[in-house]
Amino acid sequence: MKSAKPRYFTGGAANETGSVKKVEATRGESTSEGAISAIRPKDEATGAAPPFPQKKRPRSDPADDPFIGDAPISEEKLKKYDMGAKNLRPATAKTKLAQKKFERRKEKMLERCKQAARAEILLSEEQGFLEPENGELTHHVRQREIASAVDISSATKHFDLDLAKFGPYRVDYTRNGRHLLIGGKRGHVAAFDWMTKRLHCETNVMEGVRDVQWLHVETMFAVAQKKWTYIYDNAGVELHCLKQLNDIKRLEFLPYHFLLAAGSNTSYLHWLDVSIGKIVTSFPTKLGPLDVMTQNPSNAIIHCGHPNGVVTLWSPNVKEPLVRMLAHSSGIRGVAVDQTGTYMATTGMDRKLRIWDVRQFKQVHAYKLPLGLSHVTFSQRKVLACAVGNTVQIFKDAHVGLAEAPYLVHQCTGTVTDLRFSPFEDVLGVGHQNGFTSLIVPGAGEPNLDALEANPYQSKRQRREHEVKALLDKIQPELITLEADDIAKVNTEALEAELERKAKVLYLKPEKIDYTPRHRMKGKSSAAKKEHRKQGVFEKHRKVANQERREVEKEFFGQKKAEADKPKSVLDRFKRKDV
Repeated sequence: MKSAKPRYFTGGAANETGSVKKVEATRGESTSEGAISAIRPKDEATGAAPPFPQKKRPRSDPADDPFIGDAPISEEKLKKYDMGAKNLRPATAKTKLAQKKFERRKEKMLERCKQAARAEILLSEEQGFLEPENGELTHHVRQREIASAVDISSATKHFDLDLAKFGPYRVDYTRNGRHLLIGGKRGHVAAFDWMTKRLHCETNVMEGVRDVQWLHVETMFAVAQKKWTYIYDNAGVELHCLKQLNDIKRLEFLPYHFLLAAGSNTSYLHWLDVSIGKIVTSFPTKLGPLDVMTQNPSNAIIHCGHPNGVVTLWSPNVKEPLVRMLAHSSGIRGVAVDQTGTYMATTGMDRKLRIWDVRQFKQVHAYKLPLGLSHVTFSQRKVLACAVGNTVQIFKDAHVGLAEAPYLVHQCTGTVTDLRFSPFEDVLGVGHQNGFTSLIVPGAGEPNLDALEANPYQSKRQRREHEVKALLDKIQPELITLEADDIAKVNTEALEAELERKAKVLYLKPEKIDYTPRHRMKGKSSAAKKEHRKQGVFEKHRKVANQERREVEKEFFGQKKAEADKPKSVLDRFKRKDV
């Protein structure tokens, strides 16, 4: 059996026997060496074809360039992206090799900050928002027009649930924005994945529902019913009945502290630790029913609105309001705080929408809106939505005073009873008297998500791991303060007072005690007995002073100094000495 010969293509086409035959070119010339020589004549001296001439690139003169070097970057943008790289000192490293590595790392961090600031120069327009043309107004654009202009997956985010028999409704989204919970006043409760429209559970609790709230995972949620508060799983099975939380009007969940804050109809404010199932604290506010309540996401402080126009700020560690501010001349109808905890929006029966700076507790802007203003909420990008009767008005840049007209307007079929923006989505959930409506609000959601913080696409295993890590990183309720940075500060006054006290204990003689024994009858006040009682008092105070001195010495000088000062015995010679 003969082996097959290899085929080589050298300027022509090979036949089955392996020989090469000439193939004619398109212009009647063969592709052999003769055709190449016709194009490139050979050198007479060497007999080889000269190389192809290369095109010379024109050299640019630096003097002719109007923009020499990179574009300048302002110092403000560099400071915005600088995470402390300028303050690093490579000279503090111990070895020269470590110093070089540290220096290279610092250069990379500085270059990263510079590139991030340079990339921001290209973002000259607002991303995601509607841009009107030729004097058009964005609030004339309707939801059907937006749904027809966007892609199919985004168009499915606008939908209506006609549930007129069970309304009005309260709504809530999970922290990752994937799951939706609705609760009707007549007992209808439903939880589902609103993106895929997959229903988790649907039940009727046969009792009035006042508020609904997701807990730390999408498998558990709390429902404030007419009498008590219940906790259900995502299959609709009742897990707990919280009889301590009775007659509740509003619910708020603090995810980093695992606390369920509840405001009752009897003006009581409760904090329940859902990880252990116990009430942390509970006290009356003495300001009437708590039907207007929200939380500050930055420091977990509860903001409550009251019928007398006052907004109060509460912490579970203090039974008095941390801040009491007069926001409106009439009753408060809605309170909302943005994601950064910088701005607070309040609405009242005086037809005013007021924007407050929470850092200074001062009003920065005020808007006059039509009668019937009630609920209000902030999105992640500070887009503000207000409920005006059965109409939803959405404002852009209201916190900086540039909201001359609404950004979007939508009219519902019933009176609006709740508003919630979906995290990481341009979606606004509206609960009203006749059901639920999901609105598309371009530019409202944060496009960049942190999967370690809130992942909309997490699996079952990732959800369990996230729950365990959240429990390990749980913050104690004692750390909820008005100023979140106080925990990182040093109380210099208390520290100086403590150091002064310890210095007196260590280096000053104890104060003399001026004690005069009381005179007793029946021969019990002789000179000897009086002196005996006097020495007993002196000895008691001496022991207390010595004990305090030992504790301070142990704290300052360590255990060895304290052991060295112990009274010695003649039997210490037989003790084993550690080498």
